[in-house]
Amino acid sequence: MPSTETGDGQHTAVTAPTLHLEVEGISYAYRKLGPATPEDATPLVFLQRFRGTLDDWDPAFVDAMASTRTVVLFSDAAVGSSGGRPARTVDEKSDNAAAFIRALGFSRADVLGFSMGGFVAQAIAIREPDLVRKVVLVGTGPGGNPETEPHTDIVFEIAAHQVYDFEDTRYLFFSEGRDVETRESMERIASRVSREPAVRAESDVTQAMVDLIFAFMSGESGHHKLLGRLRQPTLIISGDNDPFFPVKNQWLLHREISDARLAVYPLAGHAPHHQHPQAVAEQVRSFLDAAHG
Repeated sequence: MPSTETGDGQHTAVTAPTLHLEVEGISYAYRKLGPATPEDATPLVFLQRFRGTLDDWDPAFVDAMASTRTVVLFSDAAVGSSGGRPARTVDEKSDNAAAFIRALGFSRADVLGFSMGGFVAQAIAIREPDLVRKVVLVGTGPGGNPETEPHTDIVFEIAAHQVYDFEDTRYLFFSEGRDVETRESMERIASRVSREPAVRAESDVTQAMVDLIFAFMSGESGHHKLLGRLRQPTLIISGDNDPFFPVKNQWLLHREISDARLAVYPLAGHAPHHQHPQAVAEQVRSFLDAAHG
């Protein structure tokens, strides 16, 4: 069972305790933030990138989102301090997230997926239309579209480094010339004292992620042909210099989703929500608060 502590407006991303909730034999690690009486009762569930843990969200972005609503940071099975075995497919990750959301007591949620988490957000919206109200996709792309522009030659090699130094972080998540923003975000992320176990570069968890990412991106998993079933209002956020998912891919994603809007941040990389945490949070809040027909 989870700790009795909940999001009450007194915790920030840096101080929020890591809680655990057992669902179908798996203990999931999560953090819950937000005001005691949120303006919107629908929670926003964050789904993380390749090798990311609860600690790898930029606190400035998390806190800005949690200023008015309940935010839940979620770690899938075998990630960080979550138990269980690593998910082997995007759909398995989607099913895990859906089961967790319901076990937390919510029958409706918004989801925000970053990079690999964007794959999961797409899948959960398609597979669980009654559970997911709105979708936010950050730095991600469509799976299996033959028109997709490929990632850069070195990006996955760098992503496989055990620890990301300054240059790795700048290349992976920001944009050339954005050294100040890179350093500021790294300092914010590093400010948390109580931290989750890192996902080691050479581990079964990482290999499972690599396999499901390439199955999704190659079209082997079949998700691209299902995008027409994603009918929830969707906000796609991208930088114009993303080495993982070049901006053309966001237009392809936008084209396939019936109720989508696209925001491209200039001179930004894979993580515009880390480079511009306040601006992106304001845009996401506006999207989530708006009435959609």
